[in-house]
Amino acid sequence: MKKVYLLEVRQNNEKSYIGSVSARDLVRLATTQELNEPQEAQRPIEAKRLDEISEYVMKDGTIATAIVIGTCDSNRLSVHKVDNSDIYYMDFPETEEEFEKYKNSFFIMDGQHRLFSFLEDRIKIDSSIDYDLMFNMYITPTLRTRRLIFKNTNEKQKSVASNLLLWFRKQLNMLSDKEKNYHTVVELLNSEAGSPLKSKIIMGAERVSGGFKAEQIINILSKSKIKFLGGQDLSDEKMYRLISEYISGWEEAVGVKIIEKDRNAAPFSKISGFRFMILMLPAFFDKAMSEKQTINKKYIVECIRKVASAEGITAYDMFNTNGEYIKNLGINPFSAETPITIYAEEWSNRLKNQTSDNFDPLAY
Repeated sequence: MKKVYLLEVRQNNEKSYIGSVSARDLVRLATTQELNEPQEAQRPIEAKRLDEISEYVMKDGTIATAIVIGTCDSNRLSVHKVDNSDIYYMDFPETEEEFEKYKNSFFIMDGQHRLFSFLEDRIKIDSSIDYDLMFNMYITPTLRTRRLIFKNTNEKQKSVASNLLLWFRKQLNMLSDKEKNYHTVVELLNSEAGSPLKSKIIMGAERVSGGFKAEQIINILSKSKIKFLGGQDLSDEKMYRLISEYISGWEEAVGVKIIEKDRNAAPFSKISGFRFMILMLPAFFDKAMSEKQTINKKYIVECIRKVASAEGITAYDMFNTNGEYIKNLGINPFSAETPITIYAEEWSNRLKNQTSDNFDPLAY
Protein backbone atom coordinates (compact mmCIF):
# COMPACT_ATOMS: atom_id res chain seq x y z
CA MET A 1 0.00 0.00 0.00
CA LYS A 2 1.09 3.59 -0.53
CA LYS A 3 0.13 6.72 1.35
CA VAL A 4 -2.07 9.29 -0.43
CA TYR A 5 -2.02 12.58 1.45
CA LEU A 6 -5.21 14.54 2.06
CA LEU A 7 -6.52 17.86 3.33
CA GLU A 8 -9.54 17.94 5.60
CA VAL A 9 -12.47 20.18 4.61
CA ARG A 10 -15.24 21.15 7.06
CA GLN A 11 -18.62 22.46 5.88
CA ASN A 12 -21.18 22.82 8.66
CA ASN A 13 -21.32 19.34 10.21
CA GLU A 14 -19.83 17.51 7.24
CA LYS A 15 -16.17 16.60 6.86
CA SER A 16 -14.53 15.50 3.65
CA TYR A 17 -10.99 14.99 2.38
CA ILE A 18 -9.35 16.33 -0.77
CA GLY A 19 -6.51 14.55 -2.56
CA SER A 20 -5.29 13.47 -5.98
CA VAL A 21 -4.25 10.16 -7.45
CA SER A 22 -3.83 8.49 -10.83
CA ALA A 23 -7.16 8.41 -12.66
CA ARG A 24 -6.36 4.89 -13.91
CA ASP A 25 -5.94 3.71 -10.32
CA LEU A 26 -8.86 5.61 -8.84
CA VAL A 27 -11.38 4.21 -11.31
CA ARG A 28 -10.39 0.66 -10.31
CA LEU A 29 -11.85 1.25 -6.83
CA ALA A 30 -15.22 2.64 -7.95
CA THR A 31 -18.43 0.65 -7.60
CA THR A 32 -18.55 -0.70 -11.14
CA GLN A 33 -22.14 -1.92 -10.78
CA GLU A 34 -23.10 1.70 -11.41
CA LEU A 35 -22.23 1.15 -15.07
CA ASN A 36 -25.06 -1.30 -15.70
CA GLU A 37 -27.76 -0.65 -13.13
CA PRO A 38 -30.21 2.15 -12.30
CA GLN A 39 -28.57 4.74 -10.07
CA GLU A 40 -29.61 5.36 -6.49
CA ALA A 41 -28.06 8.84 -6.34
CA GLN A 42 -26.83 9.60 -9.88
CA ARG A 43 -27.99 10.13 -13.43
CA PRO A 44 -27.75 7.17 -15.86
CA ILE A 45 -24.36 6.48 -17.42
CA GLU A 46 -24.13 7.50 -21.10
CA ALA A 47 -21.57 5.57 -23.14
CA LYS A 48 -21.38 8.41 -25.67
CA ARG A 49 -20.42 10.87 -22.93
CA LEU A 50 -17.66 8.54 -21.71
CA ASP A 51 -16.20 8.41 -25.21
CA GLU A 52 -16.43 12.19 -25.61
CA ILE A 53 -14.46 12.79 -22.41
CA SER A 54 -11.90 10.14 -23.29
CA GLU A 55 -11.42 11.77 -26.70
CA TYR A 56 -11.08 15.17 -25.03
CA VAL A 57 -8.43 13.86 -22.63
CA MET A 58 -6.51 12.29 -25.53
CA LYS A 59 -6.37 15.72 -27.21
CA ASP A 60 -4.48 17.22 -24.21
CA GLY A 61 -7.70 18.08 -22.36
CA THR A 62 -7.47 18.77 -18.65
CA ILE A 63 -10.11 18.04 -15.99
CA ALA A 64 -9.87 20.76 -13.37
CA THR A 65 -12.86 19.84 -11.20
CA ALA A 66 -12.75 17.21 -8.46
CA ILE A 67 -14.61 13.89 -8.52
CA VAL A 68 -16.88 13.63 -5.45
CA ILE A 69 -16.88 10.17 -3.88
CA GLY A 70 -18.13 8.46 -0.73
CA THR A 71 -16.49 5.40 0.82
CA CYS A 72 -18.56 2.24 1.19
CA ASP A 73 -17.21 1.07 4.55
CA SER A 74 -14.85 2.25 7.27
CA ASN A 75 -12.28 -0.51 6.79
CA ARG A 76 -11.08 0.57 3.34
CA LEU A 77 -9.76 4.00 2.40
CA SER A 78 -9.85 4.99 6.06
CA VAL A 79 -8.30 8.34 6.90
CA HIS A 80 -5.48 8.93 9.42
CA LYS A 81 -3.93 12.13 10.68
CA VAL A 82 -0.23 12.78 10.26
CA ASP A 83 1.22 13.52 13.70
CA ASN A 84 1.64 17.20 14.63
CA SER A 85 0.21 18.50 11.35
CA ASP A 86 -3.00 19.38 9.54
CA ILE A 87 -2.28 16.75 6.91
CA TYR A 88 -4.13 13.44 6.63
CA TYR A 89 -3.46 10.30 4.64
CA MET A 90 -5.10 7.08 3.55
CA ASP A 91 -3.59 3.78 2.48
CA PHE A 92 -4.07 3.26 -1.26
CA PRO A 93 -3.48 0.01 -3.16
CA GLU A 94 -0.39 -0.54 -5.31
CA THR A 95 -0.29 -4.25 -6.19
CA GLU A 96 -2.82 -6.28 -8.15
CA GLU A 97 -3.72 -8.19 -4.98
CA GLU A 98 -4.38 -4.93 -3.15
CA PHE A 99 -6.48 -3.53 -5.98
CA GLU A 100 -8.55 -6.72 -5.97
CA LYS A 101 -9.12 -6.35 -2.24
CA TYR A 102 -10.07 -2.66 -2.56
CA LYS A 103 -12.33 -2.80 -5.60
CA ASN A 104 -15.85 -1.39 -5.10
CA SER A 105 -14.51 0.82 -2.30
CA PHE A 106 -16.51 3.96 -3.05
CA PHE A 107 -19.63 5.38 -4.67
CA ILE A 108 -19.41 8.32 -7.07
CA MET A 109 -21.57 11.25 -6.03
CA ASP A 110 -20.50 13.61 -8.81
CA GLY A 111 -18.24 13.08 -11.81
CA GLN A 112 -19.02 9.48 -12.77
CA HIS A 113 -18.61 10.19 -16.50
CA ARG A 114 -15.26 11.89 -15.92
CA LEU A 115 -13.97 8.98 -13.86
CA PHE A 116 -15.40 6.07 -15.87
CA SER A 117 -13.87 7.52 -19.04
CA PHE A 118 -10.59 6.16 -17.63
CA LEU A 119 -11.78 2.54 -17.62
CA GLU A 120 -9.51 0.24 -19.62
CA ASP A 121 -12.03 -0.17 -22.43
CA ARG A 122 -12.58 3.61 -22.68
CA ILE A 123 -9.27 5.36 -22.04
CA LYS A 124 -7.47 6.58 -25.16
CA ILE A 125 -4.27 8.15 -23.80
CA ASP A 126 -1.08 6.09 -23.78
CA SER A 127 -0.22 4.23 -20.58
CA SER A 128 3.04 6.19 -20.34
CA ILE A 129 1.18 9.47 -19.80
CA ASP A 130 0.54 10.52 -16.21
CA TYR A 131 -3.00 11.73 -15.56
CA ASP A 132 -4.11 12.48 -12.01
CA LEU A 133 -7.60 13.39 -10.86
CA MET A 134 -8.53 15.40 -7.81
CA PHE A 135 -11.16 13.86 -5.58
CA ASN A 136 -13.26 15.06 -2.67
CA MET A 137 -13.96 12.06 -0.43
CA TYR A 138 -16.71 11.68 2.17
CA ILE A 139 -16.46 8.86 4.70
CA THR A 140 -19.38 6.40 4.53
CA PRO A 141 -22.06 8.98 3.70
CA THR A 142 -25.68 7.88 3.99
CA LEU A 143 -27.77 7.42 0.84
CA ARG A 144 -29.62 10.64 1.73
CA THR A 145 -26.32 12.54 2.00
CA ARG A 146 -25.16 11.13 -1.33
CA ARG A 147 -28.38 12.27 -2.98
CA LEU A 148 -28.16 15.72 -1.40
CA ILE A 149 -24.58 16.17 -2.57
CA PHE A 150 -25.49 15.13 -6.11
CA LYS A 151 -28.49 17.50 -6.04
CA ASN A 152 -26.43 20.42 -4.76
CA THR A 153 -23.44 19.95 -7.07
CA ASN A 154 -25.74 19.90 -10.09
CA GLU A 155 -28.79 22.00 -9.22
CA LYS A 156 -26.93 24.89 -7.64
CA GLN A 157 -24.59 25.39 -10.59
CA LYS A 158 -25.53 27.81 -13.37
CA SER A 159 -24.55 26.29 -16.68
CA VAL A 160 -22.26 28.25 -18.98
CA ALA A 161 -23.99 29.48 -22.14
CA SER A 162 -23.26 27.08 -24.99
CA ASN A 163 -22.49 30.01 -27.29
CA LEU A 164 -19.75 31.17 -24.90
CA LEU A 165 -18.35 27.64 -24.78
CA LEU A 166 -18.22 27.76 -28.59
CA TRP A 167 -16.12 30.94 -28.32
CA PHE A 168 -13.73 29.19 -25.93
CA ARG A 169 -13.44 26.16 -28.22
CA LYS A 170 -12.52 28.52 -31.05
CA GLN A 171 -9.80 30.20 -28.98
CA LEU A 172 -8.43 26.82 -27.89
CA ASN A 173 -8.51 25.37 -31.42
CA MET A 174 -10.92 22.67 -30.23
CA LEU A 175 -13.86 23.16 -32.60
CA SER A 176 -15.85 20.11 -33.69
CA ASP A 177 -15.86 19.17 -37.37
CA LYS A 178 -19.25 20.84 -37.84
CA GLU A 179 -18.00 24.00 -36.17
CA LYS A 180 -14.83 24.02 -38.25
CA ASN A 181 -16.95 23.86 -41.40
CA TYR A 182 -18.96 26.98 -40.59
CA HIS A 183 -17.34 29.08 -37.86
CA THR A 184 -15.18 31.17 -40.21
CA VAL A 185 -18.06 32.00 -42.55
CA VAL A 186 -20.13 33.05 -39.53
CA GLU A 187 -17.29 35.36 -38.49
CA LEU A 188 -17.25 36.84 -42.02
CA LEU A 189 -21.02 37.31 -42.00
CA ASN A 190 -20.70 39.21 -38.74
CA SER A 191 -17.75 41.41 -39.68
CA GLU A 192 -17.75 42.13 -43.43
CA ALA A 193 -19.30 45.40 -44.59
CA GLY A 194 -21.24 43.71 -47.40
CA SER A 195 -22.98 41.20 -45.13
CA PRO A 196 -26.69 41.62 -44.32
CA LEU A 197 -25.87 40.13 -40.91
CA LYS A 198 -23.02 42.50 -40.05
CA SER A 199 -22.83 43.03 -36.27
CA LYS A 200 -26.03 40.98 -35.72
CA ILE A 201 -24.31 37.73 -34.70
CA ILE A 202 -23.34 37.06 -31.08
CA MET A 203 -19.93 35.41 -31.27
CA GLY A 204 -19.42 34.93 -27.52
CA ALA A 205 -21.26 36.43 -24.55
CA GLU A 206 -21.66 40.00 -25.81
CA ARG A 207 -25.12 41.58 -25.85
CA VAL A 208 -26.70 42.26 -29.25
CA SER A 209 -30.31 43.38 -29.33
CA GLY A 210 -32.21 40.86 -31.43
CA GLY A 211 -28.92 39.14 -32.26
CA PHE A 212 -28.41 35.63 -33.60
CA LYS A 213 -26.08 33.35 -31.66
CA ALA A 214 -23.13 32.01 -33.63
CA GLU A 215 -23.98 28.52 -32.42
CA GLN A 216 -27.51 28.85 -33.84
CA ILE A 217 -26.20 30.01 -37.23
CA ILE A 218 -23.70 27.14 -37.39
CA ASN A 219 -26.38 24.57 -36.61
CA ILE A 220 -28.74 26.00 -39.22
CA LEU A 221 -26.06 26.13 -41.94
CA SER A 222 -24.96 22.60 -41.05
CA LYS A 223 -28.48 21.19 -41.19
CA SER A 224 -28.88 22.48 -44.76
CA LYS A 225 -25.33 21.31 -45.63
CA ILE A 226 -24.52 24.67 -47.18
CA LYS A 227 -20.82 23.88 -47.44
CA PHE A 228 -21.55 20.86 -49.64
CA LEU A 229 -24.20 22.25 -51.99
CA GLY A 230 -24.11 20.62 -55.41
CA GLY A 231 -21.66 18.00 -54.16
CA GLN A 232 -18.95 20.65 -53.81
CA ASP A 233 -16.76 21.63 -50.89
CA LEU A 234 -17.32 25.37 -50.81
CA SER A 235 -14.62 27.62 -49.41
CA ASP A 236 -15.41 30.06 -46.61
CA GLU A 237 -15.27 32.96 -49.08
CA LYS A 238 -17.69 31.27 -51.50
CA MET A 239 -20.10 30.43 -48.71
CA TYR A 240 -19.90 34.02 -47.47
CA ARG A 241 -20.67 35.46 -50.91
CA LEU A 242 -23.46 32.95 -51.52
CA ILE A 243 -25.22 33.59 -48.19
CA SER A 244 -24.77 37.37 -48.45
CA GLU A 245 -26.21 37.53 -51.98
CA TYR A 246 -29.00 35.16 -51.01
CA ILE A 247 -30.11 37.02 -47.87
CA SER A 248 -29.77 40.37 -49.68
CA GLY A 249 -32.12 39.01 -52.36
CA TRP A 250 -34.68 38.11 -49.72
CA GLU A 251 -34.34 41.58 -48.18
CA GLU A 252 -35.13 43.29 -51.48
CA ALA A 253 -37.97 40.91 -52.34
CA VAL A 254 -39.60 41.27 -48.89
CA GLY A 255 -38.81 44.97 -48.54
CA VAL A 256 -37.36 44.61 -45.03
CA LYS A 257 -33.76 44.57 -43.80
CA ILE A 258 -32.85 41.59 -41.63
CA ILE A 259 -31.17 43.86 -39.08
CA GLU A 260 -34.36 45.94 -38.78
CA LYS A 261 -37.61 45.16 -36.99
CA ASP A 262 -40.95 45.14 -38.78
CA ARG A 263 -44.09 44.87 -36.65
CA ASN A 264 -46.00 42.61 -39.05
CA ALA A 265 -43.19 40.62 -40.70
CA ALA A 266 -41.36 40.19 -37.39
CA PRO A 267 -40.09 36.63 -38.14
CA PHE A 268 -38.01 37.97 -41.03
CA SER A 269 -35.58 39.62 -38.62
CA LYS A 270 -35.57 36.73 -36.14
CA ILE A 271 -33.69 33.45 -36.10
CA SER A 272 -36.91 31.69 -37.16
CA GLY A 273 -36.97 33.63 -40.43
CA PHE A 274 -33.27 33.02 -41.03
CA ARG A 275 -33.82 29.30 -40.46
CA PHE A 276 -36.66 29.30 -43.01
CA MET A 277 -34.57 31.07 -45.64
CA ILE A 278 -31.50 28.86 -45.18
CA LEU A 279 -33.63 25.70 -45.32
CA MET A 280 -34.78 26.92 -48.73
CA LEU A 281 -31.28 27.77 -50.00
CA PRO A 282 -30.55 24.27 -51.41
CA ALA A 283 -33.69 24.52 -53.57
CA PHE A 284 -32.54 27.88 -54.96
CA PHE A 285 -29.07 26.43 -55.58
CA ASP A 286 -30.47 23.43 -57.46
CA LYS A 287 -32.73 25.69 -59.51
CA ALA A 288 -29.81 27.93 -60.47
CA MET A 289 -27.76 24.86 -61.42
CA SER A 290 -30.54 23.49 -63.65
CA GLU A 291 -31.02 26.88 -65.30
CA LYS A 292 -27.26 27.50 -65.54
CA GLN A 293 -27.64 30.78 -63.68
CA THR A 294 -25.33 32.51 -61.27
CA ILE A 295 -26.85 32.93 -57.83
CA ASN A 296 -26.80 36.64 -57.18
CA LYS A 297 -29.13 39.11 -55.53
CA LYS A 298 -31.02 39.85 -58.75
CA TYR A 299 -31.64 36.17 -59.51
CA ILE A 300 -32.89 35.48 -55.98
CA VAL A 301 -35.27 38.46 -56.07
CA GLU A 302 -36.77 37.33 -59.37
CA CYS A 303 -37.23 33.74 -58.16
CA ILE A 304 -38.86 34.81 -54.89
CA ARG A 305 -41.24 37.25 -56.50
CA LYS A 306 -42.19 34.74 -59.17
CA VAL A 307 -42.92 31.88 -56.78
CA ALA A 308 -44.84 34.17 -54.40
CA SER A 309 -46.82 35.68 -57.28
CA ALA A 310 -47.83 32.19 -58.44
CA GLU A 311 -49.58 31.81 -55.05
CA GLY A 312 -51.24 35.19 -55.37
CA ILE A 313 -49.21 36.82 -52.61
CA THR A 314 -46.08 38.92 -52.15
CA ALA A 315 -42.82 37.90 -50.50
CA TYR A 316 -43.78 40.12 -47.56
CA ASP A 317 -46.92 38.03 -47.03
CA MET A 318 -44.76 34.94 -46.48
CA PHE A 319 -43.52 36.49 -43.20
CA ASN A 320 -46.52 38.65 -42.22
CA THR A 321 -48.01 36.79 -39.25
CA ASN A 322 -50.81 39.39 -39.10
CA GLY A 323 -51.71 38.99 -42.76
CA GLU A 324 -54.45 36.91 -44.34
CA TYR A 325 -52.10 34.38 -45.95
CA ILE A 326 -50.55 33.13 -42.71
CA LYS A 327 -53.81 33.45 -40.78
CA ASN A 328 -55.46 31.17 -43.34
CA LEU A 329 -52.80 28.53 -42.69
CA GLY A 330 -54.33 28.05 -39.26
CA ILE A 331 -50.90 27.97 -37.61
CA ASN A 332 -47.97 30.32 -37.23
CA PRO A 333 -45.31 28.55 -39.33
CA PHE A 334 -42.55 30.39 -37.45
CA SER A 335 -43.63 29.19 -33.99
CA ALA A 336 -41.09 26.35 -33.70
CA GLU A 337 -38.46 24.46 -35.66
CA THR A 338 -40.80 21.73 -36.93
CA PRO A 339 -43.42 24.03 -38.49
CA ILE A 340 -40.60 26.18 -39.93
CA THR A 341 -39.13 23.08 -41.58
CA ILE A 342 -42.52 22.09 -43.02
CA TYR A 343 -43.11 25.65 -44.26
CA ALA A 344 -39.69 25.70 -45.94
CA GLU A 345 -40.31 22.31 -47.56
CA GLU A 346 -43.64 23.51 -48.97
CA TRP A 347 -42.11 26.63 -50.50
CA SER A 348 -39.06 24.70 -51.72
CA ASN A 349 -41.35 22.31 -53.58
CA ARG A 350 -43.16 25.27 -55.18
CA LEU A 351 -39.81 26.65 -56.26
CA LYS A 352 -38.76 23.30 -57.74
CA ASN A 353 -42.01 23.03 -59.69
CA GLN A 354 -41.57 26.47 -61.15
CA THR A 355 -40.72 26.64 -64.85
CA SER A 356 -38.18 29.03 -66.25
CA ASP A 357 -40.67 30.56 -68.72
CA ASN A 358 -40.07 34.24 -69.36
CA PHE A 359 -36.68 34.09 -67.64
CA ASP A 360 -34.25 36.33 -69.50
CA PRO A 361 -30.76 34.77 -69.38
CA LEU A 362 -29.22 38.07 -70.44
CA ALA A 363 -30.85 40.18 -67.71
CA TYR A 364 -27.74 40.90 -65.70
